Amino acid sequence: MAAPLGEGVLAVRARSSSADPLGLCIVGCGRFATFHAAAARRLRRRVRLAFASRDLARAEAYRRRFGGFAAFGSYEAAAADPRVEGLLVCTPHHLHLPHTRLGAAHGKAVLLEKPIARTVAEADEVLATARAAGIVLMVAENLPFMPAFAAAGAAIRAGAIGTVRQIVVSARGFRAPRGWRSRRIEMGGGLLVDGGIHYVRLLQDWAGPVAWLTATAPPNLFAGLEAEDTAFVLFRFRDGAVATLVNSVAAPGVPSWQWAWATGTGGSLGVDHRGRVLWIRRPSGQRLRVFLRDRRGLSAQLGAFVDAVRAGRPPDPGPEAARADLAIVEAAYRSLQSGAPVVLHS
Repeated sequence: MAAPLGEGVLAVRARSSSADPLGLCIVGCGRFATFHAAAARRLRRRVRLAFASRDLARAEAYRRRFGGFAAFGSYEAAAADPRVEGLLVCTPHHLHLPHTRLGAAHGKAVLLEKPIARTVAEADEVLATARAAGIVLMVAENLPFMPAFAAAGAAIRAGAIGTVRQIVVSARGFRAPRGWRSRRIEMGGGLLVDGGIHYVRLLQDWAGPVAWLTATAPPNLFAGLEAEDTAFVLFRFRDGAVATLVNSVAAPGVPSWQWAWATGTGGSLGVDHRGRVLWIRRPSGQRLRVFLRDRRGLSAQLGAFVDAVRAGRPPDPGPEAARADLAIVEAAYRSLQSGAPVVLHS
């Protein structure tokens, strides 16, 4: 694997004064762009927004709704505008590489919605493009910035539940994938690369490197879907812990309140998937924390990106972490296809 961004040939460029709001254009005005725009509005002293869509009327509607400074009817026009210092790419997975190239060609920082790409090979091209251009590249994996999950990780590292032995994550709902999300070539797979990759990051934060995994899936519920709508993955970690991940958009009737649980030698902790509650349970007692602000972590994530751009340094976490997450998802797909476990680390 190539050197991390910030090393070797990369020399990220500091931009305007740190006191100036960052000119950020949201590229792709779909559903999730609204969440990013709302997060940016909460950082209005640090971020100025523009919007780009292949439909100018749509970009203009977003500009009016969120108080942006510009609307563009093409992504190329947004990248070429000198008022735009960074691109927040919210386009389908198959466009992540070309849109990183677009930002790099114009010297713009790029905040790229997860996953980093459809494949590890494509992710390596994304990383190489950013490195060669000397731009700040960050992958918008918001789970590490969600306060409840960040607090859970800190509690585990502090020994709150002892040594982690088992993790159970069940993230299920009922929503038919439509449009590009129903097509394997544009997604790079199915649900695992779109939603499951969030929890791959969580599992490594809680239990460390994955040693091996095995994956399976039932027949799809949704007709016409080109890849999986449900996946079950069993992980074993290098330190001996095990985890199960159940991820589905084809589970009618399940409750919306779902949890991720880690159990150690001294207790358990759970976080609800919407980031509202952290519950630590030990023989000596219980502790409950409730989180009300920035539960999705999008404002904190965007703030970290702005800090990296203004300082001219790689972000934390760097995009190499997103590449590593994708490698684990690829391994799960190999297991789905072969029916056999896949070893990642001996």
